[in-house]
Amino acid sequence: MEGLSCSLLNPDDLDSGPKTFTFDGAYFLESTTEGIYNDVAFPLVESVLEGYNGTVFAYGQTGCGKSFTMQGVQDPPTQRGIIPRYALLVHRWRKIGK
Repeated sequence: MEGLSCSLLNPDDLDSGPKTFTFDGAYFLESTTEGIYNDVAFPLVESVLEGYNGTVFAYGQTGCGKSFTMQGVQDPPTQRGIIPRYALLVHRWRKIGK
């Protein structure tokens, strides 16, 4: 998902025009942390391993799944979070480099 936006009108001030918000992506309830990692975090992790700085910034309403997305659970493997996936990739990468 790329180039998504949402425009809202203030019902109390229709003359002010819409306020537009843009975002990189949105995921539905059926999404897995594996899919989110592959779409968002893996390209960032690759760049970090090449020497670039990178940040995953989880932002949202309380209870919307930020911590779960970042940490996940060990079983099933498709629900492991971004942090454990990153750690596993870095561990494998370091073993290859030795």
